[in-house]
Amino acid sequence: MYQVAEALPASIPGCAEPGHHPHLVRTQGAPPRHHIGGPVLPTWHIECCRCLVATVPHPSRAIAESRWTDPAGTHRTPLSQLRRAREQFASAALAA
Repeated sequence: MYQVAEALPASIPGCAEPGHHPHLVRTQGAPPRHHIGGPVLPTWHIECCRCLVATVPHPSRAIAESRWTDPAGTHRTPLSQLRRAREQFASAALAA
């Protein structure tokens, strides 16, 4: 599994905190403990390492961006829980 980060497009607001620079991250490959040979979709999420928050990963970049701008923040997770969210997404994709 590897990740590629890029700066957020100008159309997406950053953090409310000045000096924070969130990144749009594409994850490719299987997360740890993934079933060998199972389907692996690339996923997108946005994370701010200074706020320690990220959006829940999704295969659609547009949905990842909309989750970041959601005022309710219902699709955000602590950065420490991002691995678990990625594993849950992978297991749900396997079940589908």
